[in-house]
Amino acid sequence: MSYKLSVVIPVYNVESYIGECLDSIVNQTLGIENIEVIIVNDKTPDNSMEIVKEYASDYPSFKIINHEENKGLGGSRNTGLKHVTSDYVTFVDSDDFISSDTFKDSLSKIEDSGADLLIYNMQTYTGNECIVDESVHNQNFAENIIVDDINDYPKLFFSTSACNKIYHKSLFPLIEFSKGLYEDNVTISNVLLNAKRIYLSKNSSYFYRKNPESITERVSKKNVFDLCDVISGLFDLKDYNVNLLAINFINDVLFWIYYYDWPIADEISFVNKLQSSINTVSEEDIERFIQLVPNKKVYKEDILSLLKYDSDTFLAKFKYFNSLNKVKSTASLYIDIGDGFNEINKVSIDYCPLERNKLTFDLSNFDNIQSLRFDPLEGDFIKARINNIDVIDTNSDNPDDEYQIFTNLDPNYILDCKFTDELIIDFDLIFLNKTDIANILNNKNNIINEFNQKNKKGRFNFLK
Repeated sequence: MSYKLSVVIPVYNVESYIGECLDSIVNQTLGIENIEVIIVNDKTPDNSMEIVKEYASDYPSFKIINHEENKGLGGSRNTGLKHVTSDYVTFVDSDDFISSDTFKDSLSKIEDSGADLLIYNMQTYTGNECIVDESVHNQNFAENIIVDDINDYPKLFFSTSACNKIYHKSLFPLIEFSKGLYEDNVTISNVLLNAKRIYLSKNSSYFYRKNPESITERVSKKNVFDLCDVISGLFDLKDYNVNLLAINFINDVLFWIYYYDWPIADEISFVNKLQSSINTVSEEDIERFIQLVPNKKVYKEDILSLLKYDSDTFLAKFKYFNSLNKVKSTASLYIDIGDGFNEINKVSIDYCPLERNKLTFDLSNFDNIQSLRFDPLEGDFIKARINNIDVIDTNSDNPDDEYQIFTNLDPNYILDCKFTDELIIDFDLIFLNKTDIANILNNKNNIINEFNQKNKKGRFNFLK
């Protein structure tokens, strides 16, 4: 039988979700008789396949391929691709699902445009609701766009999920997934480089289930080593824009090294692995990355220095002797409801400090608010400015200047604003470097010394 589209679905440990996934396939407006459903049983130990067999008994377009040993998500997709008989293929993970008109609408767009690759929107499903989760790896489209030159859309190289895409058979030879985690990044980057025409569709949605038990939600040594292999593979593609994705992953590995309390031997092995996986990264490349992804905390100096030091020295310099602000900091809003500012009545938000920040605080649980104190972070010397709210007082060194300088480790502002259920604070923040701090403290010492050197009559105007 001839099919209009093939869909490959690897199955492993998803008995709670596989029914919802398959329902979204068999209920497609394209008609299940036009869809070749290739189920790859990756030696699942649960009852997922019993559910699959019920669907297969009702729908002749279902094929079941059984692995004799577990090959992982990438290996299962590779197996499924070998059994595709139609001109187009897509991949759906067995705990996810898609909107009902996805296949019919997408194939119509492909036929009209002559595209060999179509990408549609992706939303996160929490189990209760669907969220448009805009992130570096998920740019959703507000309009339909045809891309003839991907260099005009470099951010597409961050959209490397295999699943929200439909591929023409001319691209099949490029589709071979790795066995490790993050199996789709290098493969899809190569597909994006070689697709002749790409259609970006606003009219369909892939619903990615946010599963906290997923292996990709827990960071282990395998995560670090596998992502380093991906970084190496991306550099092998030798493309100016793909290097931006590599920088993103280098930054992620550094975050894991800084954030988690690993044994020192593991940290050394991570840095060694990362150093062996990268090519030289230029400052220009990092600046391009920052321009494309302005809201991500980037370890610019660390990345530029990776190949300059051995692993021990790098860790000493960039993790242990310069550990502050490598990871998320906490901003707190203290609420005075009549008994002053205290640790009980406050709202805290974890965030990665950038030069420009915007945080939203929920005050709906507080009545009789009399005053608010905002602490942008704790534990470092900073220069800061609040852009959208007037300030009554601050414990900075220079409260009347445009930027306030804090040489105390508990900077705070007393705010002058209306007390509503929600407060948005837009603020700039710059960390003072060692030279800045030295100059400020030196100026303070000079003032103190000058004050002490004068006699009393010279110090006070009223004593003459």
